[in-house]
Amino acid sequence: MVRDYRLKKFLIIGILSIISSLWSFLPVCSEDSGFRSKVVHRKITIDTDDIKTLGIKTEKVIEQDLNEIIETTGQIEEIPKNHFDVNSPVQGVIKSVLVDLGDIVKTGEPLIIIKSTEISKLQAEIDQLKAELELAKTNHEREKTLYEKGISPKKDFDAIKAILASGEAKLSAAENNLKILTNLSSGAEQGEFDVLAPKRGTVTERNIAVGQVINQNQILFRGIDLSTVWAHADIYEKDLGKVKLGQKTFIMLDGIPNTKFEGNITYIGSVVNKDTRTLPVKVILGNKDELLKPGAFIQMEIHTGQRKKSIVIPRTALTENDKEETDAGHEHVVYIKDSTKKNLFIPKKIQVESHDSNSVEVISGLTDGEVIVTEGAYQLQYGEKTEETDSLQNKLPIKLLIFIGLIILGIIYIILKVRKSKTS
Repeated sequence: MVRDYRLKKFLIIGILSIISSLWSFLPVCSEDSGFRSKVVHRKITIDTDDIKTLGIKTEKVIEQDLNEIIETTGQIEEIPKNHFDVNSPVQGVIKSVLVDLGDIVKTGEPLIIIKSTEISKLQAEIDQLKAELELAKTNHEREKTLYEKGISPKKDFDAIKAILASGEAKLSAAENNLKILTNLSSGAEQGEFDVLAPKRGTVTERNIAVGQVINQNQILFRGIDLSTVWAHADIYEKDLGKVKLGQKTFIMLDGIPNTKFEGNITYIGSVVNKDTRTLPVKVILGNKDELLKPGAFIQMEIHTGQRKKSIVIPRTALTENDKEETDAGHEHVVYIKDSTKKNLFIPKKIQVESHDSNSVEVISGLTDGEVIVTEGAYQLQYGEKTEETDSLQNKLPIKLLIFIGLIILGIIYIILKVRKSKTS
């Protein structure tokens, strides 16, 4: 029993030893080239031929004297004073609607035709006052002639003159009232008039239909003049001293590529947001073709007029790596070409600030004169070879290792069997 126990013991130890050896090979042994699937930034040595194959290019970092630009994001906004409402001046009935939602109207353009008994009465009153005024003018001329000839007394002439003045005043008041209500517009029939657009703009709301009875001051249309808009963005409190009214700005929109809209800062907020430590700035932009739509996302460049020393690198030189902390975002990494050892590339963390679509400004992490990888950085990042994987490139495939292990187990088993038979 003791011998059987020892035989089993040796067999188990041998099996565990072989399994342990095989397990150490599993993470790295495969039929591929041995490139790591998980990105771990470390020093990398690349053969000259591989440098050409991967398309790796390098460039010396040079500190430049640049115009200082503050970059921020925001959106296009309507200018509140450019809103307008179209109301009904009197009670009436909608006879015709001449524009629809989304139409662009001009100042003074007819929008709808209203038929109103109130306007009809006012027009009839004006017609009557005109007739009475004509009669008063005739009487005035006759009395004037009689008075000048000494036939009629002065009191009769003064009375006629007062009647004429009263008639003129009444007619003027009635005409002014009609002007206020209808803006001197009238339809083809008595009691009809056109409601005119108070200013140029786009119809954004329509609240009426043909045949509808409307009340005085009821809102018929709403509109907005988008020929000028605001570009609104927020700047950080630390940049407040660099931003001034009138500074030149450039606005870019994702929906309108390769186009910059130029303007000047017309408003700087006076209260800092306590949560974000920012305050708003606004730029008035001309929008003749109405390409700038309220709510559209923008990038804003504020040219401060100041100069600064800075390093700018191509965006293609940047790689990103997730930070270890949960929800910590990304860290930016570039690859530095070692100045002493040929074909050695060293990853380096840097801080950057967006500059334009092709380049970024380096805030920290690089110094003047360093040589960085400008093309092929991602090939280095995702194609890194470690010393461990390089040393295992010539090792046997996993299937062959398992086969050898089984043979070794068989040999151990036979040896132990032979020993058992000899001792027995």
